[in-house]
Amino acid sequence: MKQKINYRSDIDGLRAIAVIGVILYHSEINIGDNLIFSGGFLGVDVFFVISGYLITSIILKEHLIKNHFSFLNFYKRRVRRLVPALLFVLLVSFILAYVVLLPIQFKSFLNSILSSIFFYSNLYFHYSGQAYGQTILSDQPLLHTWSLSVEEQFYILYPIIFIFLLNVFKEKVKFIFYIFIITSVIFSSYISESHSSFNFYMITNRAWELACGALISINHFQNQQKEKNDFWKILGFILIIFSFLYFDSANSHPSYLTLIPVLGCCMIIDNYKKKNFIDKILTNKFFVKIGLISYSLYLWHHPILSFGKISGFTENSFLAKLILILISFFLSILTFNYIEKYFRDPKKVSFKKLTILILPTVLSFFLLTNIFVERQKNKYPEILKNLYDRTWFTTKQYYKPCFQRKKFFCFFGNSSNEYTVFLIGDSILASLQEELKNNLVKKKMNFIPMTNAGCDFLDSKKQNKFCNQNIQFNRDYKIRQYKESIIIMHLNYRTNGDDIDKITSYINNINKYLSLGYKIIVINPIPQWNQNVSQTIHTIYKNNKKNFLKKLNQKGYISIDFRDYYNQTLKITDKLNKLSHKNLFFINPDKIFCNIKEKNKCLANSLENIYFTDASHLSKVGSEMINSELINLIEKIN
Repeated sequence: MKQKINYRSDIDGLRAIAVIGVILYHSEINIGDNLIFSGGFLGVDVFFVISGYLITSIILKEHLIKNHFSFLNFYKRRVRRLVPALLFVLLVSFILAYVVLLPIQFKSFLNSILSSIFFYSNLYFHYSGQAYGQTILSDQPLLHTWSLSVEEQFYILYPIIFIFLLNVFKEKVKFIFYIFIITSVIFSSYISESHSSFNFYMITNRAWELACGALISINHFQNQQKEKNDFWKILGFILIIFSFLYFDSANSHPSYLTLIPVLGCCMIIDNYKKKNFIDKILTNKFFVKIGLISYSLYLWHHPILSFGKISGFTENSFLAKLILILISFFLSILTFNYIEKYFRDPKKVSFKKLTILILPTVLSFFLLTNIFVERQKNKYPEILKNLYDRTWFTTKQYYKPCFQRKKFFCFFGNSSNEYTVFLIGDSILASLQEELKNNLVKKKMNFIPMTNAGCDFLDSKKQNKFCNQNIQFNRDYKIRQYKESIIIMHLNYRTNGDDIDKITSYINNINKYLSLGYKIIVINPIPQWNQNVSQTIHTIYKNNKKNFLKKLNQKGYISIDFRDYYNQTLKITDKLNKLSHKNLFFINPDKIFCNIKEKNKCLANSLENIYFTDASHLSKVGSEMINSELINLIEKIN
């Protein structure tokens, strides 16, 4: 193996295509009703293949040709390559976040900064319940750093694993890579629906894309004289562009569908000798220069576009989006020339000096997290302090939200406690979890939440990708371990109010647990709204910052007509009203949120607080209002 790895301008051109696809995807630019590059998020997958190819080439060159691979030097180069530009973007983003974001958003942003610095943001966003693709451009300005974390985890682990494979298995390494890729694609495809977030974010499910690039590098070293075919490079380019134009669901990836852009990228990289019109595109000076700044461009574009969206600057404005994209390019050129290139050069900055610069910067972010949260929070009126709070993801155990667990449910309490309280429902009921947990723990009672999206109560005929019979079995198995228990239940009327089978299943579950001797607290349907409460109040604030409270007072409350709420919930409440049992108790949300300040109206907020954080989920204050009734009832029936 005497292959020498030379610079390939076509790979920089390929980087340019990838980053342009990602930027157009996040910019949310439409032609008519169609999003340009609806599959542009797959540009990240192209980056993964390129990284796998280049890193493997570096290792092979040093280990097999020079007969020496220095792990220390490898990691030093990665730090020079990634960290300085990242820290600079994070610092500027922090300043913008302090000015633009609301308190809950700012607190989450600071957590994402720390996860980005230490390259675990893919884990952070997964375990915080931030699904990529839920909205195309996220209100999490640093969501895009998940892919940097995947790459850095790859850089840390891969050289060790690959050198081991080369030394132990030698000529069988290619076979191992083929088996790994095939197995990993099958596994990713299998869990792409049932565990879409884990599948999307985790390196375990992305490693096969990096391995595809690695396999091309191994082939190049072993078959450097092999003749290539123009057709494959042209086909590869077509596959990538096709993927960018026609795929439209990030949550479906990675899977067997992701093979299309991944194989397309492999076809282009593999054809490194033949020259055709695809090379003329990829080696064009314009694309090569974009490829050279692609790392900085990737870092800058998402926070800039995200802040533009959050602030309302880009709302329904193509020109505003174009301006922000141009600003991203301008900042990327500056960052590439004055930070990336500068800190990569050991003649200009020794690694010791670089470390001395990095460590205080990282430490300052820790200090900023503690100091600025309260300071930034106090800038805003009380009602704005809890906007956008995703209360249903707040309760966690072992770093993972209790919401969406299908088997290993959270447990708060201890075996010496006499009573246990179970909470069963969807995300609406999950928004009660944190306050309920805190109250029950104080009263020496166990608390076990069992909340899942789209999975309230089911029978054998009603199953979906979120909910299946295994979840129901796991719930029953857990509940039956605690005889002296209270079960709190709720059914979402917006999604289930007209579903007779679902209502029947709900009633059957109530009767089943009553027959087994459990005490049941049914929370009657919690009001739902025709608008997102946080967005509505935030819009009033953005349009009237100077006289916000006066304008809010003029606008009044976000409300629904009590009669409409009554009619929409009638099918559920009618069934519930027919139930009678000594161990059956009810909480009536209509007495908490309806006819309290305005007759015949149910209210989503007061002038000081929001009761709901969006169109359905309770805010912290709203949760406290229901929990006050719940705790009183629990104390009474015990």
